[in-house]
Amino acid sequence: MTSPVLDSLLARIVESGLLEDPIAENGLVYGRASIDAAGTVVNVNIDPELEEHGDDVDHDELIAAVSRILSVGESRWRAVVDEVATDIDDAVDDEPVIEQIDLRDDLEATSVVVFADAVLLAFLAPKQFPESRILVQLDEELEVEGVEVRELDGTETIDFDTLDEMLEEISRADES
Repeated sequence: MTSPVLDSLLARIVESGLLEDPIAENGLVYGRASIDAAGTVVNVNIDPELEEHGDDVDHDELIAAVSRILSVGESRWRAVVDEVATDIDDAVDDEPVIEQIDLRDDLEATSVVVFADAVLLAFLAPKQFPESRILVQLDEELEVEGVEVRELDGTETIDFDTLDEMLEEISRADES
């Protein structure tokens, strides 16, 4: 069962044509869409954060956020991918990777979660990080706010607020 707010959001998403075959359930509206700049189709989840906002959900803001990420320009997309690759390359430094290729060429966008004030992108890097996915938080202007590498099996997750915190953790692990 969905809420009237979620049903209304679904109707607006259907009307916008942004997602293919959108569905509303479990507090989300989701479907598939193309990010042309990335050259891929991704799963898109729109989270109106009903627990936090109740009936006070700004449909226009959510639709604008979905439209922003789906219509991101190629230069902005490349800048996001470059920043993600640089952050991860700097963090892993001399750690062994499965296959030596440029991470920029290995990153594949797989899904997007849209909130009113942020976007969470999920990438796979099957050649360099076959056991992980890379989560990237973007702000409203699609600037990178955070990068997290998470094990696919979910056994270990470490969140870092800054790149320096991630580097310190890697250094401590190397000392062990």
